[in-house]
Parts: sequence; C-alpha cells; structure tokens
Amino acid sequence: MNLLDFNNRFPDELSCRQYLRLKREEEGITCKNCGGVKHYWLENKSRWRCANCMSTTNLRSGTIMEKSKLPVKTWFMCIHLMTSTKKAFSALEMQRQLGSKRYEPIWYMMQKIRLSMAKRDAKYKLQGNIEVDDAYFAIVDLPEVDELGNKKGSGRVVNTDGKDDGEQKRGRGSQKQQQVLVMVESNPNPDQKNTHKKKRAMGFVKMVIMDNLKGDSVNYEVAKAVHPNSSAITDAMGGFTKLKAILANHTATVIPKKEAGKTLPWVHTVIANAKRLFLGIHHSVGKEYLQNYLSEYCYKLNRRNFQSDLFDRMILAGANDTWY
Repeated sequence: MNLLDFNNRFPDELSCRQYLRLKREEEGITCKNCGGVKHYWLENKSRWRCANCMSTTNLRSGTIMEKSKLPVKTWFMCIHLMTSTKKAFSALEMQRQLGSKRYEPIWYMMQKIRLSMAKRDAKYKLQGNIEVDDAYFAIVDLPEVDELGNKKGSGRVVNTDGKDDGEQKRGRGSQKQQQVLVMVESNPNPDQKNTHKKKRAMGFVKMVIMDNLKGDSVNYEVAKAVHPNSSAITDAMGGFTKLKAILANHTATVIPKKEAGKTLPWVHTVIANAKRLFLGIHHSVGKEYLQNYLSEYCYKLNRRNFQSDLFDRMILAGANDTWY
C-alpha cells in the first residue's frame, strides 16, 4: 500500500476508527472486569458493552493506542510509514511528516509500535540451521532529566556501575558498546549457481541485547528463541560451548577473520546492515532503547518476502498485544 492508497483508504479520522473497530471485533473483545467475550457496540458512546456485567470498553482499550491522546489517524499514518519502508524513520522525521508540533508524543508512539513488533516476533522460534554470533553496537547514555524537562549532565557514556572514571575502555569491555546476540536461520541452498552470492539461504532473524555473553546467559536466550531440534553454527567463543545442552547439534569452529564471511555468511551481513541503518538514520541510540530499534529491524527483515501488506498485520498486532 503506497501513500496514495493509504489516503484513499483512510481519508479521515472516522474511517480509521471504523477500521480499528472492525479489526478488534474480528479478533474478539474480552471484558477486563469479568472476562466475558460477548459485547455489543454503543454507537452514541463509541464503546462496547459487555453482555454479562454491563461494563464498557472503549475503542483503544487494551491496544497500543490505550491512553494516547493522538488521533487514531496519526497512529495509522505512523504505522503505515514505519511498515511501508525497508529502512526506517527517525522520530524527528516522523514528526515532520505527521505535522506534529511536539516531538515527545511521536517518539513515544514509535517506541510502543516497536515494542508491539517485538511481541509479535516473540511468538515464533527459529528452526533448522542457525548461525549464532555476538555483535557490539555503539550506544550512548541518555542524560538525566529534571522535573521541568531540563537535561542534567552531559549524557556522556558512563561505566555500567554508574561511575564515570573519565577513562573509556576499548574492545569488548568498552562502555560505548552494547553486547548483542544475533541468531539467523541459514540453510544450504544448492540451487544457487551464482558464484558471487551466498551458498546458504537466509530465513528469520532474532537479535537480543545481552548483559554478558557467558554460557548460561547465551543458553537462556537461545532456548527462548530457537527450537530445540535445531542445529547451531558458531565460532569458538567460550560463551557458545554449552549450546549442545539445549540444541540437537552444535558446530563450533575457530574462524580466521578472512573466513568469517564464508563460515557465518548471513549473521555478519545482518549485523553490518543493522549498524549502517542505525548510523545513517538515528545517528546514535540510547542503551535503554537499543532493543526496540533492533526489534523493528528484525520485524521488517523477517517479513521482507511477505506479499500481504504489513500495515494490516501491524494493526492486528497492536490490537492483540495488550499495552499496560
């Protein structure tokens, strides 16, 4: 759906509210008070009434739009722009496109949409042959804000214990880098005849920020994201040594730098593209919100070959995933 199609489909606020009502009724309304599922619509109040306890549920209740003062059409336009492009939008650019006077509500709306994307992707597990590797993404510590909204301090990167010793470490222990675990479905593709392309076919992707890359921490996240019948392909890093305990098979190889792109072809491509995207669009990402940006990147990458419109899928996700 391009921009012209969107404007024809949703010309005003009423059309957006009617579409949201239709999608919510298709998925089913559940009463917060008694758990009842039978409701009828009150046209004069724009609410559903529970046939069991007579309590009411408004149009946005239980969705990512709950308690938001932004028009439903603004939400729809934001979702359309975020799902119709392969890359991404910064909150400032989204503010310009939506014609909003305030930055904060737009930024917050986009973060909630990203969280809904993460919830949607958490419903499935990776299967087959999985490339697993670690990555380090540049982050900044956001400055503290006082009651009036004024920034306190410089917002420069500090140690994880909260102490700023004035010296920054380099490499794996750097305070400017966030550890991320990357998992990519990567199965052999014997039909690939082009010598310049990868001999493996990429499937779905998951990326998770990590406090550390020790064996138990890695196993915990891999167990949540990968089906136990799968096989993992990794380098010989110590944090991957325990994967045999939770997966059907694990192949660990000492990989020279020059051979990394051949042994783990897709995981390195995914990491490189994500870093380029963040640098080009967002310039810098706060540590507290890096997972949200990774979730948006994975959500769109996992649906790169979908023929159906991602807008409708995202509306359903936002209506199903209760926001509290």
